[in-house]
Amino acid sequence: MDIYQISQYWTDHEEELCKFDSLQLKDPRLLRSTIDFLINCGLPRNCAPGLSFETYNDVAVPTSNTVFNIDIDGLDSYFMIGSNGCGDPVCVDLDHDNEIVYLNHDNYFDRIFINSSIHQLAECIIRYRNFYLSLDSRFENNIFAKRKFSDDEFYKVSGDFKTIDAKCLEEDACWKSELEYLVWERDNE
Repeated sequence: MDIYQISQYWTDHEEELCKFDSLQLKDPRLLRSTIDFLINCGLPRNCAPGLSFETYNDVAVPTSNTVFNIDIDGLDSYFMIGSNGCGDPVCVDLDHDNEIVYLNHDNYFDRIFINSSIHQLAECIIRYRNFYLSLDSRFENNIFAKRKFSDDEFYKVSGDFKTIDAKCLEEDACWKSELEYLVWERDNE
């Protein structure tokens, strides 16, 4: 999907998008592709799996140090764009080619890889959403029963994630953990 197809997808699904102003994106370490995406497309305010993205009124988008009112070496290299369901900051890693990561605040802000780029993050969010929506609608009111899916369906969605961003399914990556949790939940609930 290109940036315009992603933007149209969000529009078609009536998602409230968080976009940034070009004045907020002045850090020279931000790649042109990241800037274009944040200005022209944006990310949904809330989306599965427990992600939320924010817009900021400040001229500059804050770092994790600013948001958490702390001063930890290295955290000024993480441009905060949102958070996950645990309250961990979701960030653009300015020192590693604008990879998307979250910083586990319960583990001294340990860096957890999500995606290789913001564009790949958006594609993975869309694929995850489509997978979830494709599950049997008769389970609509029972979120755990709704997560029943076949191994073939799981291998298909895993393959799609690997095609979007092979690195997102490496050991200790966020999406790998999320997909493994879906299987655990399916098999144990």
